[in-house]
Amino acid sequence: MTKDPRRFFDWAYTQDFCGSEVTTYADKARLYAVEATFRETLHACADVGKLDDAQLGAQVRGVGLGLFRPDAIAHGKLEEALAYFARLGVRPTYCTATSVTDQMVREVWRYQLNVASGERMRLLDLLFRATPSILVLFTADLDVPVPCAALMADSKGEADPAAREGWELRSHLNSPHRIEVYMHIADEPVDVVRDGGILLGPDAFAAALLADRSADVTDDVLRLGEFVDREHGAAGRDCDRLDPLLRDALAGGGHKPEGPVDRWQILRNLGATCEMYAGPGENIICHPGTDQWWERAGLLDRRFAYLSDRASRPASDCPTASAEAAGDE
Repeated sequence: MTKDPRRFFDWAYTQDFCGSEVTTYADKARLYAVEATFRETLHACADVGKLDDAQLGAQVRGVGLGLFRPDAIAHGKLEEALAYFARLGVRPTYCTATSVTDQMVREVWRYQLNVASGERMRLLDLLFRATPSILVLFTADLDVPVPCAALMADSKGEADPAAREGWELRSHLNSPHRIEVYMHIADEPVDVVRDGGILLGPDAFAAALLADRSADVTDDVLRLGEFVDREHGAAGRDCDRLDPLLRDALAGGGHKPEGPVDRWQILRNLGATCEMYAGPGENIICHPGTDQWWERAGLLDRRFAYLSDRASRPASDCPTASAEAAGDE
């Protein structure tokens, strides 16, 4: 099989690669393949590692991507989230601070924000402008025959609190509503590539993807969170100018803020009350695409029992995933 990285500048080739190696969702393969940054990211990964398709697919399937957002840093959620993933047998192997711009928000969530209201987009801008975020790559140490990304995505829980179950990550973190969810997690291997290329740039993401995975950088993530909060947290709390759409939304609720406002108070209040959708329709990509990974492994009917059981007990008490998956406890 060819190792010429230039193959990924061909969108038809890229679509076929995605469908065979990194996604079960045909629409993702089709839509992502025509994005220039996505193809450049695959090119960079193949070029740095001198990887053929099978090697690149395996490399990406072994990695999960999480983004600790400014709300997670401000509200001290990093340690609890990392402990949660440790119970699933997932550990961080790479971390870096990154400033998520308004344009990055629109690119990462392009296929969900197609139906977003103006207030929802402005709330996301207000949140991500507070401080840098922390991008973390993870690997699963246990022998679970699904991609690391799918394992993490299926444990995070819905953005809507009413649709969550108590064992899921967002329940553990006490996420109050759809805006303040603390952590973004890539759903599938294909999303790891896409999100990483947007948030870090193709070359930096390729270097991170192919870096050594033997280390556990939990302490580094926590130290980076403390640094970001110490250097940026105080300034990020006060917002001198509130977008007119948000000011109008507050006024409609009986509040008329003048001058600087507390960013986190605004997000907590409006995130629970503002209109999320601009009209009829649904997300262009409206489900994570993880079911087929579990079905291929013959574990779809046991997926949530496995995840909820591990999420609910200390990491030291968790048996090997292969034993659990086989029902050998």
